[in-house]
Amino acid sequence: MEPLVIAIIIGYFALMVAIGWWAKRKTSSAKEFLVAGQTLGFLVMAIASFSSIQSGWGMVGSTGTTYDWGPQALIGSALFIPLGFAVAWFLLGTRLHRAARKHQIYSVPDLIKARYQSKSAHVTMSVAMLIGSISYMTAQVTATGVIISLLTGTSPATGAWIGSAIVAAYTVAGGMLAAVWTDLIQGLLMIVISVGLFFYAVNEAGGWRNMLDSIWQEDPTLLSADGSMPAVFIVGFAVMILFGAAGQPQLVTKFLMLKDEKELKWGAAVAGISYAVTTLFSLGVGLSMRAMTIQGRAEPLDNIDNTATVFLDAFTHPVVAGIALVGLLAAIMSSASSFITIGAASAVRDLTGSLGRVVRRELLWNRVASVGVVLAALLFALYLSQVIFLLGAIGW
Repeated sequence: MEPLVIAIIIGYFALMVAIGWWAKRKTSSAKEFLVAGQTLGFLVMAIASFSSIQSGWGMVGSTGTTYDWGPQALIGSALFIPLGFAVAWFLLGTRLHRAARKHQIYSVPDLIKARYQSKSAHVTMSVAMLIGSISYMTAQVTATGVIISLLTGTSPATGAWIGSAIVAAYTVAGGMLAAVWTDLIQGLLMIVISVGLFFYAVNEAGGWRNMLDSIWQEDPTLLSADGSMPAVFIVGFAVMILFGAAGQPQLVTKFLMLKDEKELKWGAAVAGISYAVTTLFSLGVGLSMRAMTIQGRAEPLDNIDNTATVFLDAFTHPVVAGIALVGLLAAIMSSASSFITIGAASAVRDLTGSLGRVVRRELLWNRVASVGVVLAALLFALYLSQVIFLLGAIGW
């Protein structure tokens, strides 16, 4: 491996851990750990919101489906997820911010408890959030293992242990304060890498026109308006993505962290545009790989999930590939850190509270529960790989 790539990896990991320990010094209560002390401004909140949703599923999975379906695979990601941000901001943002200030709400189950005054609803939401957090974390741990194994030459299992340990280190130390500030760095990194790799990939395939011409001559349906998938599938997928994005707990929880209601004004636009820009990675790499397969410059892919990694391995300089893989790792880790904290809150604050138990030393137990969420997801990823897709679907 190139020394520069090793230095980039070490520097990235060191920066994430440093932010975690900086946040630890500012975290002295459950409020700081779970909702960053309700001190966030709009820019940090907006970038953290998009980056915590733009995960390995979005960067790696969407690249594969673009290779397989064509540009229509990105309709949901590039258009409807940003619209989901707008729905969340304008329908939920102000209400959730005001509720958080009035009722001391630190989590979604807290909100359900205050809104419905129902023990059964509180218990049900607490359990659902815990299961969903571990399930979603499992998919992130698996993806982390694959990326780190490519970066370091280790096995995916070893990569999963390394990635989980690093995410746990800064998240357990600084909680949601660490999560949002690392999300900010990771989000900016994703934007830069997505734009850069888009132009690099298109150029590698012979330019935008030659790339599209190759795909059109092979299969015009991939570039046609109605696309290669049935319209009912695309519409159904888009609706799921739109309302799924608006209801993502790692997004909704961010509204509980704002220091001022006025900070909501430009957040939807910043988050939505940022997310849309990162879909350029999937568009460029996915179409480029399809065109180069048609041109005979690349072998047909047996597994479309390998589209991004095969491109980086075969068609980029090792340093470019290393930087890009760090960007993909950032996408994965930004989602993981939020779900660790959300899962811990579900176990310590919400589930125990819904059952009438009072947890003393809540900050300590939230940190312990964070470790538990990471270990549970790691065990699922390593020993129950045949149900990863199902767990990811449950998490969504």
